[in-house]
Amino acid sequence: MPLTFLRRLAATAFFLMVAATGAQADDKVKLRLDWVYGAEHAPIFLAKAKGYFADEGIDLELSPGEGSSVTVKLVGTRDADFGYASADQALVAASKGLPVVSTAVVLQQNPTALIFKTAKNVRDPRTDLAGKTVGVQLKSTTGRQWTALKTRLGIDASTFREVPADGALVALIAADRIDVGVGFYFNDALKLRASGENVSWILLEDLGLKMYSTSLITHADMLREKPDLVRRMTRAFMKGWTYSLAHPDEALKAFVAANPTTDLKYAELKLPEVLKLTQSPEVRTSGMGYSTTAGWADLQKQLLTMGLQETNVDVAKVFTNDYLK
Repeated sequence: MPLTFLRRLAATAFFLMVAATGAQADDKVKLRLDWVYGAEHAPIFLAKAKGYFADEGIDLELSPGEGSSVTVKLVGTRDADFGYASADQALVAASKGLPVVSTAVVLQQNPTALIFKTAKNVRDPRTDLAGKTVGVQLKSTTGRQWTALKTRLGIDASTFREVPADGALVALIAADRIDVGVGFYFNDALKLRASGENVSWILLEDLGLKMYSTSLITHADMLREKPDLVRRMTRAFMKGWTYSLAHPDEALKAFVAANPTTDLKYAELKLPEVLKLTQSPEVRTSGMGYSTTAGWADLQKQLLTMGLQETNVDVAKVFTNDYLK
């Protein structure tokens, strides 16, 4: 066999070995959502469909959730690498010793609202609830928020009747069994609207109860052990949200393609409203996902007042903007 051929063969084998050694498998990452798949998750499905995670060397395993409190616990015990869950539950978990950290606050505004048929003519809860029946979800944090708002605004609860409405808010409003319900407007109010009801809502945010909402969270040890992975994950995640804000129709198509049995009318109503909640003065100044110490401190103060959190924590340990840069 000619020497030249052998040299070429050896060189080829060498380069193939180097290539095989240099090629690294993508990082497998588990992301747990806050709830079952809905249009509020469309930007995440878009990021997956457009390859944003793959571009960052991430093999993403996406799974639905059973509530933010469950998702936060799974991240805190490292049964999930990342979670998409509410900021208030991250703080509550931290106060109980679970070292979870938010790397991006996606929904900057509180989606809890007073929801009612427009004909009920509720404009100011301090005066327009008299004689009405208000449905409250006692097992939800929205119930605690409503209690805090009554105190803040000095609402006289003796002028109206409150009834439990856990799991039945939409049906009770539709059947006129309650006049007003307290819940997430992009869920309950838009379900009613999608069914043909003429409904309105008043955001508790607009009544002064400002609270950070859904965030990307991870375990504090992940920041120390794999900071580059956290940076790549946060970058791909927020790229999906930024793109969706400019191209909501494309985000909706990506979600529907992955979830073909979804209620399309409801999804079409929900996504634009969810995207509105990503905006705030801080976001306009510093970019999507950005949060402040003052914002987290105010959230903690409100959680302590509501009795949802029992002890103070150093909020600087519960959030960071470093991975948004």
